Amino acid sequence: MSLVYIIGKMITLPGSYMKTFWEHMMCRILKIPVETTNYLHYDEALGHVEHEFAKTLPRSFLFCWIPGVLNKVFGAIMLFAGSLGIFYLGVGPYDHAANVNSYIFWAYLVLLYLGISLLCNIFPLVEDALLLWDKLYGENGAKLVWKILLFIPTACMVAGSYIEHYSINILLSIGFVVYGYFM
Repeated sequence: MSLVYIIGKMITLPGSYMKTFWEHMMCRILKIPVETTNYLHYDEALGHVEHEFAKTLPRSFLFCWIPGVLNKVFGAIMLFAGSLGIFYLGVGPYDHAANVNSYIFWAYLVLLYLGISLLCNIFPLVEDALLLWDKLYGENGAKLVWKILLFIPTACMVAGSYIEHYSINILLSIGFVVYGYFM
């Protein structure tokens, strides 16, 4: 269990919480039994719902893919709105022209943080991603058509789940924000 993982998830707590919510909804929709409804448990599954493994390939793929897509969509919208206001329009905490505090800056800053938080939590748990990979390419793997069609999304989910597991995504997002601020 990595302390870096827990710290990374705590920094992006709104995104972790939303990812857990989407996973819980997908478990209900796909009829995957949920072990506990506690969203905040401080172990290697922080930001993920505790559930039994999906029995079929379509259920496993949808469970791994849909929650991440939902976090991506909402996160991209929030990140775009926050970045547009802060980096492109140049809104700061104080409006020097009018000699007043700029309260919209704080709204842009919250949107930027929420967008980054959601986008840092788009990948499944490593065990779920590896289960999906095994259902595709294991001994009793899927048909060749599914192996070809699902290779790129599955490979991205497996690689992304390892990146998220070691909190490299948070370092990348900090780098992008610093780059956006100075460029």
